[in-house]
This record gives sequence, C-alpha cells and structure tokens, in this order.
Amino acid sequence: MRIYPWALYVRSMSLFRNANYRAWFVGDTTAVAAVSLRQFAVPLLAFGLTGSTALAGVLVTVQAVVIAAALLPGGVLVDRHDRRTTIRVHAIGGLTTWGGVGLLQVTGHLPVPVFVGLLACGALLTGLFSGATDAALRSIVSTTDYPRAMATNEGRDAAISLTTGPVGGFLYAVAAWVPFVGVALSHALTWLSTFAIRTDLRPPRRERRRAHRELGDALRWAADRRRIRWLFPLFALVNFAVNGILMGLQFSLLEQGYDARAIGWLTAVLAGATLLGAVAANPIIARVPTGLLAVTALVVVSLALIPAALINSYPVILASLGVGFFLIPALNSSMLGYTFALTPVELQGRVQAILQFATSGLASLAPALVGWLLHQWGHAPAIGLFAGLLVLAAMLGVAAEPLRSIPRPPEWKDAPL
Repeated sequence: MRIYPWALYVRSMSLFRNANYRAWFVGDTTAVAAVSLRQFAVPLLAFGLTGSTALAGVLVTVQAVVIAAALLPGGVLVDRHDRRTTIRVHAIGGLTTWGGVGLLQVTGHLPVPVFVGLLACGALLTGLFSGATDAALRSIVSTTDYPRAMATNEGRDAAISLTTGPVGGFLYAVAAWVPFVGVALSHALTWLSTFAIRTDLRPPRRERRRAHRELGDALRWAADRRRIRWLFPLFALVNFAVNGILMGLQFSLLEQGYDARAIGWLTAVLAGATLLGAVAANPIIARVPTGLLAVTALVVVSLALIPAALINSYPVILASLGVGFFLIPALNSSMLGYTFALTPVELQGRVQAILQFATSGLASLAPALVGWLLHQWGHAPAIGLFAGLLVLAAMLGVAAEPLRSIPRPPEWKDAPL
C-alpha cells in the first residue's frame, strides 16, 4: 500500500519504541511497495502485450487464481516453519521472478507465454509465503497494540499507493521494464530487514501432523466462530465487488486511450483518500463500536462508488473513488484487527490464509469477468453490475446482528469471535 507519515501518527509512535517492530515495519513496507508496484504494472504490461482488455483481464485472473490456490497450503507452511525463513524465501523468489520479467522486457524477449509463466511463479510465491509478515506481527506487538498497528499499516499502505500511482505511471512511461526492476529491489530490501528482527518468529511448538489435518483444524476453529461465519463471506463479496469496480475502471480508461500516467493519478487519488482515512482511523476506532463503524463504512463506500460505475467521466471517477475510500482504513482496521487480535498465535498463518482464500478466490475471477463484460456491454452495465453487488454486501452487513454488536477494542475480550 508507502512512505510513513510520521507527523500524522503521533498516537502510534509508541509502537516504534519497539526495535523489533521498527525492523518488521521496514521489511513489511518494502514488501507492500513491491506488491503495490507489481499490481500497478502487471495489468498495463498485460494490455501492452495483448492489446485486448479481455485478454489482459484473463492474464490478471491467472495470477489471482494461482495466488488463491496456494493460500491454504501457504497458511500451513507459515504456521509450521520459522516465519523469518519464509519471509526470506518469498523475498529471494520475488527478486528472481520480477527481476526476470524486467530483464526479458528490456531485451525484447518477453512473449506472452513466458510472461504468463513468470506471472504464475510470482503468484505461487505470493500465495505460499506472503502471509508470513502479518503472522509475524502477532509475535512482535501485544494484543492491546494490535489495532493501532493495523491502523498504522493502513496509513502506510495508503501513503505507498499514493506515491506508487504517479511514480509507477512515470516509470512505465520511461520503459515497461523499469517498474519490475523496482519490484525486484523492494524484495531485496525485505530480505535484508529480516536480519534486524531479534524476536523469535518461530510458531509455538506443537505436534506435527499431516498438512490437510492442520488445515482442517483451522477450518473447524473458524467455522465454530459465529462472527467469523458472517465476516469471511461478507469480506469475500466486498472484495470481489471492489476488485471488479477498480479493475473495470482501469481497463475502461485504457480502452478509451488514457495513458499510464492517468491511471497512476487515479491510483493516487484513491490512495490519498485512504491515507486521510487512516489518519482518522485510530480515534474513530477508539470511540465508535467496531460493528457500528464497519457497517456504516460499508454503506458509505457502496453508495459512493455508484457514480464511478454509472458515469463514464474521468473527474467523476476520481471524485467517487476519493469519497468512497475514505472509510476503508477504518473498516479494515476495525474488523481485521478484531478478528486477528482474538485469533491464537499458533493459528495466525492458517486463519489468515483461509480469509485470504475466501476473499481472493472469488475476487480472482473479477478481472476476467469485468474485462469480458466491458467488451460486450460497455462501461456502465459492466461496472454497474459490481457496484450492485457491493450494495448487496452493505445490506447484508446491516442485517447481520453478530457484526453490528461488536464493541470497541477495550471490550473485545468480552466479545468472542
């Protein structure tokens, strides 16, 4: 998602007195920078190589499907092995894969099949190992500090996205290979940061069982929690709808002849709104009951994105995204903070993988679907379909008493999942 806006996060500065958190934060920042730059550059290069929104959507979907397929076994790996080691494996693999994309592109030897293969390799690494950094955080900060750490991360992510859009657009305009070199270098910095973390990042020792049984334990644990039974499907629907809207807007603008810099400014507006929302998230989360905050944010986001879906105008799209994404940090920090603050340390990797699988598994279909719908129907009908699904998700959130009743963070311990 990141340059950290220090002056705006005075209440979160106590986290940075923890040397291990500082090292983790640097490594996670470079990891997210790699993801953000990759997510910006891959659809542009896919469209550049194929010349088709439909085919570009298929390539992006291939990447997302591979990530989703690897998430569940990845969660087992993260809960079995030293999380420091898995972070390093992911970093070295990312350096090799995305550096390879950049090298082949600069030499002019990147045909579509090779690009698809490298996309799949990078996606496999992401699915298997990307959960390690988040799982490690629970070993570094206390349960009390966890919601603030989540809100701080949201703000940092937004700040990174704020710079990634314009910078990524500029880099891609210089040459299509340049952003991928940036991705590779970011992975190298993540690898280096792990040497500064002194906390033991190994998961608690437990009896080693077959992978499918360990995954089954986590699935049963999640299925037995009534709030998780609402949360995970709702997040899946929201993620599918938002992913379809954002990817559809990007493809629609590319099809109309907008260049990478215009796409970059769209990303910057979205990130700017998220950054401002992240600044407000800490006091909002502290004062407003978590369930009420999440439901309100979901309703506001769903209504605010309707104009972007129905009105094919660049200024309207920018304004709609700016309003809609202001409350996204509060939504994510409150609900995800609540979920993982109450998830046992030994289950962090698997439960995060289950949530990511539920959300990204469905969302992985969005790029191909919206690309095809744009080709068949045009802007408003194609993107409007996803906006309607987001409104449906908001209605389900309003109707879900287990979600609405989640209290403020100090009372989370009395509100079991």
